[in-house]
Amino acid sequence: MLVSLKPKKIAILGAGGMGVCTALELAQRGYNVDLYEEHHLPLRKASYANEGKVHVGFIYAMDKSFHTAYQMLVGAVHFTEYLKRWVEIKPEEMISTPFYYLVHKGSLLTAQALNVHYQRCCEVFDQLSGGGKMKYLGLFDSLQATLLPKSKIEEIGNPEYIEDIFETTEYAVDPRYIAEKLTEALALNPNINLIASTKVESVSKVGSYLRVHAVQGDTKLTEDYTDVINSTWNGLLEIDRTMGIEPVGTWSHRYKFGNKILVPLKRQDLPSTTMVLGPFGDTVNFGDRGAFMSWYPIGRTGWSEAYRPPDWDSMYSPEERMEVFQGSFEELKKRVPALDKLKFDPESVDPVGGDILALGNIDVDKNESRLHERFEVGIRSFGNYHSVDTGKYTIIPYLAMKMADRIEGKV
Repeated sequence: MLVSLKPKKIAILGAGGMGVCTALELAQRGYNVDLYEEHHLPLRKASYANEGKVHVGFIYAMDKSFHTAYQMLVGAVHFTEYLKRWVEIKPEEMISTPFYYLVHKGSLLTAQALNVHYQRCCEVFDQLSGGGKMKYLGLFDSLQATLLPKSKIEEIGNPEYIEDIFETTEYAVDPRYIAEKLTEALALNPNINLIASTKVESVSKVGSYLRVHAVQGDTKLTEDYTDVINSTWNGLLEIDRTMGIEPVGTWSHRYKFGNKILVPLKRQDLPSTTMVLGPFGDTVNFGDRGAFMSWYPIGRTGWSEAYRPPDWDSMYSPEERMEVFQGSFEELKKRVPALDKLKFDPESVDPVGGDILALGNIDVDKNESRLHERFEVGIRSFGNYHSVDTGKYTIIPYLAMKMADRIEGKV
């Protein structure tokens, strides 16, 4: 039930995962929200085109401070709990098979070093979950990562490329499933006004209010708000700059393909894998909801250090997108033999991409890359203007709750 409306008038810029979850939570608390989105539909960019992994910190072993892994673990233990505040979901309908971590030849860390990090993640998960009282994805009360014997490598990966394999209990959720549910909830909420096909160009201060300046087709729009939340990601830095706000360090935008094959799979058809640690890739088995796969050296097609990256989505023809998919698939097939037996029609392939904003401008193949860290993210508030760097999909529901608390003056 919606409570009576509170006097604040709030604008949220960007109807991706962060923007939509924040809008739904604020609406639930009785606020009126205008939600601006450059695309003609919500939740069709980065929150749609990623692998959906609900990270438990494993991938961030290069961050020796453990700050990034800890932040992922906090997001993971709250992910489903908070998501269920806004949508009705059945976790078993959206999760992948559990991940194998494949230690690729040329990895930035050895299996022994990775194992130390993985076991620490498992220990911290147990602490954060209260010994299993809070369940991972609403289903699992423990976290494990087990180094398999060398004799088991051939069952999952090609030993020509893969040196070691960990069997884990980390999972992904299908971001398209979640996008569908959130989009439905958004459409049904009378406290949220979605302003789609609208590009926000700037925000300015007018007395005690903030004025949003946007363009919708050939029409310029302006509207005043008590609070503005910038969760655009691809436009985050450019819009922040109009308020005189600069990033906390060097940054980069990357455009990465997240190829989806929309064919039903059985568990044995394809292992869910993450190849570590460096510029490698993933395969994800979502069962009836198909497969996800990406190969970084081919799939990372764009790099920009501008405040706003190019409009990469419009730069690739369908034929070019299929070339990226095919090249990625061939490289993945060399490393995950099960792909060689996977049967699908080209029409079932959806090679979409999304922008990734992160601090750091050295790519992930280097030890010193800051892209191996993702803890300097979250909410920066400047009076009634709030800038949100989502960081990773895993922490979206957690950050949405924190953002709503901040609007209410609780933090």
